[in-house]
Amino acid sequence: MDIQKYIFTNIPLFFACIAMLLIAIKNLNTRKKESIYFIAFTMIVFFLSIVVDMESVGKRTGNMALAVSFTSLGYITRPILLFIFILLANMGEERSKFFFPVSFSLLGANVLLNILPLFYTFEPLQKLIFYFSNNPDGTLSFQRGTFLNFFPHAVSVVFLLVLIYITWKRFQGKHKKDAFVLLLCVVFISTTVLIETLFSRSDLLNVVSEICALINYIFIVAVNTSKDSLTELYDRRTYYDDISHYQQIVNGIIEIDMNGLKYINDHYGHSEGDKGLQTIANVLRESIDPKTMCAYRLSGDEFLVLMFKGREKDLLITSENIRNKMALTNYSVAIGVHYIYADNKTDYEEALKVAEQKMYIDKEGYYLQHAEIKRRK
Repeated sequence: MDIQKYIFTNIPLFFACIAMLLIAIKNLNTRKKESIYFIAFTMIVFFLSIVVDMESVGKRTGNMALAVSFTSLGYITRPILLFIFILLANMGEERSKFFFPVSFSLLGANVLLNILPLFYTFEPLQKLIFYFSNNPDGTLSFQRGTFLNFFPHAVSVVFLLVLIYITWKRFQGKHKKDAFVLLLCVVFISTTVLIETLFSRSDLLNVVSEICALINYIFIVAVNTSKDSLTELYDRRTYYDDISHYQQIVNGIIEIDMNGLKYINDHYGHSEGDKGLQTIANVLRESIDPKTMCAYRLSGDEFLVLMFKGREKDLLITSENIRNKMALTNYSVAIGVHYIYADNKTDYEEALKVAEQKMYIDKEGYYLQHAEIKRRK
């Protein structure tokens, strides 16, 4: 392996990997899970670059064992890289129960198929997946085998379709910036997979995927500055920004306020109070329809759900789901719901006050039933 040539050939990849590692390590305390995943992804990309270089060394030197071994390893690793990219792109979101079984089945089948070329001395398997022909100058030329050679590419296409589906789902929501970033990554990676498939290249996906991961991670860090660090719901600043842009299409409001937060903090500690706030946030995420609704944490114990061009029925169902799910926890909330009809002349601020009044009425009922808990003044 020519170290100098390897370094010069992979300078763009090294820069992208170094940038990813530095940014991820810097955010390790605040975004621990995402940072660890992206660091692991970077390590796999770096490993793939070594695999590609060793494959090239095998072909240049006419070393059949080296060329076959690292080509097989490359075919095995590339779909895994896309699989991990899906996990990164879909982090924190609900996945289909079939995702992991189907993914592991495809990856497992790909591993088994690409182990077969290692038995290149066994004639029946020589040209099943891929093989190398000897050139007069002592080098080796890559040759495709049967249609099974395209199986790793087919697995990659399946994962790309999953990425496209995730992107489409993101575009159904109101916050479309992250969907646009993911769409760019899908376009870049899809183009790269296509080029590698058509031209028998193996040195592009590692660089492009690392650059896409870097873009995605930087965007995640940037987006999360608009989220509340405790609950990971959108914060007050994002709420004001959304209202300034989308106020005219808001037609539903759910105001939520945690009951007894001061009592919990005083008697059980602030960590228990934080746990209650996180529980509420989780319930909101589980209950709202991200296509038409968005949840915010406005301040200490105040939460808000806005509905954009939604139906009254959906608003009422969502509020009832929130109430029912909270009843299964150790915490309680007061809820105020208001739907703005199309022919109603009420502006947003007036509608917000109506929802707030309904919430306070609900809260009064809670404190009447729980006289032992003093209401915060």
